[in-house]
Amino acid sequence: MIRKYLLAGLAACFTVLPSLARVDPGTADLLHLVDSYGVDVRFNTSSCDGSKHGSFGVRNSVPILTLCLDPKNVTAEDHDTVRHEVWHYVQYCATPSTSTVLHPLLKDRTKYAELVSFGLSGATIERIRDDYRDDHERVELEAFAAAELFTAEFIGEQVIAYCRPSR
Repeated sequence: MIRKYLLAGLAACFTVLPSLARVDPGTADLLHLVDSYGVDVRFNTSSCDGSKHGSFGVRNSVPILTLCLDPKNVTAEDHDTVRHEVWHYVQYCATPSTSTVLHPLLKDRTKYAELVSFGLSGATIERIRDDYRDDHERVELEAFAAAELFTAEFIGEQVIAYCRPSR
């Protein structure tokens, strides 16, 4: 019950922010959508040690999206983090159940390369390649590019297209 109130309060913060470059008015709706699909949305857990803005993982077949943010000061970067982590949820939904690692959503290598090169600078691509393990690099590049290029509404449409509600 408390989680629902926290989610509603945080969603209100996302909707009243002034218009900035990457603040997306659909972020609150995107959080509500993934919550309704059975994603366990968590805020400021012990894993929020200042080294990351959020994470996506699965425990006991339950997708978990963790957001590390100050609910009283939601930033454009927090909006980007929501889009990025929800993109990982879409990747999870589209990854074959026999795989132990996420796969990029875009299977066509040309389209994948276009998305990444259009959405990310060369320096950002290199930073991501340095920061992530080889088996996570492609999904991270795609998620960073998706967060940069796609709206929360579009990402929500991908949730609906690729994922099944578990609630």
